[in-house]
Amino acid sequence: MGKVSFENTKYLKYADYKTLKDFNYSQLEILSQEIRDYITEVIYHNGGHFGSNLGIVELTISILRNYNPERDKIVFDTSHQSYVYKILTDRKEKFQTLRSFGGISGFSKIKESKFDHFGAGHAGTGLSAALGYAKARDISKQDYEVVCIIGDAALTCGVTFEAINNLGQYPTKMTIVLNDNEYSISRNVGAISMYLKRLRNNPIILKVEEKIDDILAKLPVNSVIKGWIRDTKSWVEEGFTKLVSPSIVGVIFEEFGIQYIGPINGHDIKLLDDVFAFTRSLNKPVIVHVITQKGKGNREAENHSERMHGVAKGKIKPSHFIYFSTDEGMKFDEFTKGINKTYTEVFSEAIVELARKDEKIIAITAAMPSGTGLVNFSRIFPDRFFDVGIAEEHAVIFACGLALAGLKPVVAIYSTFLQRAFDMLIHDVALQNIPILFVLDRAGIVGEDGPTHHGVFDLSYLRIIPNVEVFAPSDEVELRNILYTVLSDLKKPTFVRYPRDFVEGLKIGDFEKIDIYKWKLIYRTESEQSKSVCILSTGRMKRFVSDICRILEGQGVSVTAYNCISVKPLDTEVLRNLEKYDLVLTLEDNVLAGGFASYVLEYLNDNDIHVSVLRIGWKDEFVEHGSMSTLFRHYGIEPNNIANQVLERLFDKVKVSW
Repeated sequence: MGKVSFENTKYLKYADYKTLKDFNYSQLEILSQEIRDYITEVIYHNGGHFGSNLGIVELTISILRNYNPERDKIVFDTSHQSYVYKILTDRKEKFQTLRSFGGISGFSKIKESKFDHFGAGHAGTGLSAALGYAKARDISKQDYEVVCIIGDAALTCGVTFEAINNLGQYPTKMTIVLNDNEYSISRNVGAISMYLKRLRNNPIILKVEEKIDDILAKLPVNSVIKGWIRDTKSWVEEGFTKLVSPSIVGVIFEEFGIQYIGPINGHDIKLLDDVFAFTRSLNKPVIVHVITQKGKGNREAENHSERMHGVAKGKIKPSHFIYFSTDEGMKFDEFTKGINKTYTEVFSEAIVELARKDEKIIAITAAMPSGTGLVNFSRIFPDRFFDVGIAEEHAVIFACGLALAGLKPVVAIYSTFLQRAFDMLIHDVALQNIPILFVLDRAGIVGEDGPTHHGVFDLSYLRIIPNVEVFAPSDEVELRNILYTVLSDLKKPTFVRYPRDFVEGLKIGDFEKIDIYKWKLIYRTESEQSKSVCILSTGRMKRFVSDICRILEGQGVSVTAYNCISVKPLDTEVLRNLEKYDLVLTLEDNVLAGGFASYVLEYLNDNDIHVSVLRIGWKDEFVEHGSMSTLFRHYGIEPNNIANQVLERLFDKVKVSW
């Protein structure tokens, strides 16, 4: 992207966590708008999490005015809302590289900055980590504050409540900021979420708060009576909360010895400053319930919180605020070029079609109805759709009960998030051989969201589990037909994994039952050459096959290629005949450790089949963030490099360019 100029900004060019206290509240209001415009400009070029970061500007400013990130431990749960924090710590200039390869991450990252005290890309981890910091401080008798910013969605995650339980057992001084914007990615679900909505909109509580805030604003900062009114305000809020609402959240925290303050306006920096000054004076755990507006300052983001949670590059209108200009126009990559549907959209349409014909099909997701393509299903079949919140473990066990009662649960969860339910997959699903269809979206690398979201481990962690079957469609027709075939006769735990990517643009016809266990021959050289290679590709890696074949044939190598839809079980008929080739080439969008190629090698070894195997996949390291085309190229997973590796194995050739 072009460099964003700070020359014309009024305050942003001077602002960081050290100088924020020097600004008055009128100046901070302008600074907040400048930050929003900067974020908008960068996301326009790079993509990223939009609405949540526009909504947390004033809250982050106040936290950094009241806490020192060099000394105090500031932890963001999930951390996709940490853009403002990055800008105001040590990454204002670097923020232009957001989510680009070699640039800064879209999440907190310990290796990136000393100010990132904990890295996270999955919800529900923040409070546990913050509690660890707080108890370490107590044990080592150090002097620092601990602040944990959690979203309201974190209260749908069981890990958060495990941390609350532990905090009740080992109370310590810390501040929990509940950033309540009513949305995480999709609308939050569950009894606690419904309570928060009633609480934030209760006119009695809001009116009492408004009156008390007016009084507080008129009193001197160090006034004794001001401190008394603060305490009274907390008592009044607590009393009214218990009186006029089913006090779920307040009671939960108070029963664990955590003082509850709120709800308060998360866009009023002066009020936030006052509250944080008060919480710092308390020697106990406190939760500050802050109401913010997701997408604040951008009308489209305000009105479409779910759709504008995370956006691809070029998908928002760039800022026209006079302070910013760029020296080059928009650059597009694979995520803005396509006219084809995504795998998610194909699944979305297919599952609705299948559910119309089979009333036993039930859809389940964990806070991702939009991301997994189940929004339409939820509208058409509301009684057959369940969003369990950020509770993947519960989703899996819940599906077990549905399946045992004779239904056909389809559990749609991102590959990286299903890792959280690994024990349930073994203990509850596979051990009992319960027939459930798991649909793993975002399998393989996902691009700019980086290592916390790459789904490159599922083939490894699934294939080791007995009783399960794993399939990887290479195009939209295969995806539809696999779904149809499996759901027509669902007998055991079955997993279908597909990438965050566009499909091929093939013509879609009627559903067709296919032999999902037989690998499909997709290419064979007509005339035999001096050397021969057999390519075994899985999923979207089939896209590389034609170019690899062309290069190898040009160098006198005959090629046979199979599309391996079934990763588990393997097609042993193909494997038993591999000894006739000089080399077997495996292609997988998964880590090599324990993945598809490892499974092939184990079979060859156990059956005394002797053939050399070249494995292509992700090596034993975490894949960085960046566009998918950049990542494939950087890590050498592209046709030219793969063909060169084959030729080196066959002929001991020096690498050449094609």
